[in-house]
Amino acid sequence: MRVLIVADHTLAAEGIQREIRHASGCHVVGFVDGRWPCAAAVIKEQPDVVLVDDMRDAEVTLERIAELRQALPATKLLLLTLQMEPGWLGQACAAGIDAAVAKTVHSGSFGTLLREVVRGTVFHAFPPAQTPAAAILPSLTHREREILQLAAAGLSNCGIAQRLWVTEQTIKFHLSNVYRKLGVANRTQASLYAYENGLLELPVAPNIADASASIAA
Repeated sequence: MRVLIVADHTLAAEGIQREIRHASGCHVVGFVDGRWPCAAAVIKEQPDVVLVDDMRDAEVTLERIAELRQALPATKLLLLTLQMEPGWLGQACAAGIDAAVAKTVHSGSFGTLLREVVRGTVFHAFPPAQTPAAAILPSLTHREREILQLAAAGLSNCGIAQRLWVTEQTIKFHLSNVYRKLGVANRTQASLYAYENGLLELPVAPNIADASASIAA
């Protein structure tokens, strides 16, 4: 079983590799820096399973998961995380993970868990996030707000991707999450909803008097 590790620094990758070095049938083929788009490097290794470490930036972690799921639809994606809260696990599931394992799991059992996930013999439904009974506005992440703000300003998916230094597929993933959360079908409806409900700041109109004075000067 070929295993590839995606993490945001070498020490994290080395620690993960130590945890599975004695696992029967597991062969770590390498480490990829998850701080940047890495699908091409991962595809080259043709892993059976990709272990994604929850990096210091949660948004980057979700971006890498979405990117890898798109690039490797048949490969098992396993998230190693310290956060086992339903909200975080739900986002990771939406991005494309097959399973999540807490970093606090006993080191001797990690290899066994990994093998069983790859074999498809382990299933665990994440509990739904608890929400107050009263109606509340949808909660958008910082990155989702940032992307929606740029989309509302008229930028295309390609333009947003270039502005934020991510892949266009990542932008599509985040916008799909925004549409789902807001209950809308497209960016126009999402922008209108966000402006009407205070989820985005309205663009500031230029001061006509100031503009006239500037032209006169």
